[in-house]
Amino acid sequence: MLDLDRRLIFVFGKGGVGRTTVSTALGLARAARGEKTLLVQWAIQDSISPLLGAEPCEHRHAEVRENLYVMNFSGPEALREYFVEHLGMKLFYKMIIENNQVRRLIHAAPGLEELFFLGRLFWLVELARDERNIYFDRIIVDAPATGHGSALFGIVGTVSKFDFEGPLVNETRRVTNLILDADKTGALLVTLPEELPVDETLEFLPVLERDLQRPPLALIMNRSLIRSAEQSLRGPDGVHAFSTPDGEPDWFRHFSNELQSMEARAGANALLADLQRRLQMEKRTRQSVTLPVLSLPDVLIQQPGANPVERIAALVPFFEAGFAAPRERT
Repeated sequence: MLDLDRRLIFVFGKGGVGRTTVSTALGLARAARGEKTLLVQWAIQDSISPLLGAEPCEHRHAEVRENLYVMNFSGPEALREYFVEHLGMKLFYKMIIENNQVRRLIHAAPGLEELFFLGRLFWLVELARDERNIYFDRIIVDAPATGHGSALFGIVGTVSKFDFEGPLVNETRRVTNLILDADKTGALLVTLPEELPVDETLEFLPVLERDLQRPPLALIMNRSLIRSAEQSLRGPDGVHAFSTPDGEPDWFRHFSNELQSMEARAGANALLADLQRRLQMEKRTRQSVTLPVLSLPDVLIQQPGANPVERIAALVPFFEAGFAAPRERT
């Protein structure tokens, strides 16, 4: 069983691997157990709320289902909150930070928006209850795609080591302590059984382990053919529904013989070859990592007509056993 019992969980992965789907399914699983759960994203536009039939939200969190809330981080709004609401420096913010040239400089400064993103998460975990009576049992972060997401933890560790003083640097050190706290914070890596996503995942894994100073909680193999075969394509050869010693399982041979045209048979053979490549890629990935691997089925194979909400709902049960009983709020 996976140990996902952390207050703050980051979900990383290359664009297009289903990172948002996994984050949403994980959030729904927690909310279904009565835990007040927040899904956090940092995107041009909120993509989670529409998946659940709600209007897109902004920086302020909004409830989209019972016990489930969504927010979409905004750098400018986080700056305003930090200087005006947290530090009480409204005049400084109005005169300096709102200056267009300063805003452009802040936007261009490498790593600064990442710092404010993590600072917002730190506030939600450690300070929001005392300052604003805001509390969430679980906070799940649909992190930016791997290329951008890889900078999240690295920049915090770098800045926190600078021999500087001041509120921003001091709070960065507190953020670092939260990220490095294995009891409070964890990370998941999502990938697909395809060459490019797997290669990028295996490249990112040691970077994430270095910045976290520990392995992620698990690797999530989305659209797993092994899981799909176990659930809906089980036959005499079990999980080898797509692969046999001679390369052509019995069910496929029978199916191919029923096709009338050479073009249709060629297309079917190409599809089988692709499925077999995906299966081998999944096996290779499992052999390449030491952390737990959770395989999620390819819902479109099981339910070809499923809409996005149905596809997400089908994944929820796979996360239900990964948490301890909800803690009592004090």
